[in-house]
Amino acid sequence: MEKTLAETLKDADPDLLDEILREAESRLSAQLTTAIAADTRAMTFLGFISAVAVATVGAGLATYTVNQQLGTLALFVGLGFIASAFFAFQAARPIDFDLIGNDPASWKKDILNGVSLHDAKAEQVAFYDEMLKSNRKAMDESAYNLRRAADVVFGTIAIGAVFAILFVGSIVPHP
Repeated sequence: MEKTLAETLKDADPDLLDEILREAESRLSAQLTTAIAADTRAMTFLGFISAVAVATVGAGLATYTVNQQLGTLALFVGLGFIASAFFAFQAARPIDFDLIGNDPASWKKDILNGVSLHDAKAEQVAFYDEMLKSNRKAMDESAYNLRRAADVVFGTIAIGAVFAILFVGSIVPHP
């Protein structure tokens, strides 16, 4: 039977285990910094695209009474921007995120069982390994949603531009 990560780490040299612990804490800290930056980027994009969506839908509604084709085009483009805003919101919404350290009460069992500092560090490093994987999964999902939001905006602009060119071409007289 294969050893768990904690059991394997208990066999590590104390200096090596300290370095592994230091690097795991460093990685968790870097993940937090990266996640905060990604959240800021997603929130900024969400705010921007929401404002653009409201303006586009408003322009579409105002234009519809004068020119139904152009108003309809603006409304469809506005709906695309709303879809993008939805994905940006999915990227920006709060996620479960693991942080460095643990609660002091978490040490009670180790103290009562006489767990050595070395073995406790090994268990902490194994715990950090799971935290790193969990954070990575949550960050990947948020990044995926922000990419979808950007892709929807790009597609909306591209399709809207094509139809706008076709529409303008249909109302502008040709010589």
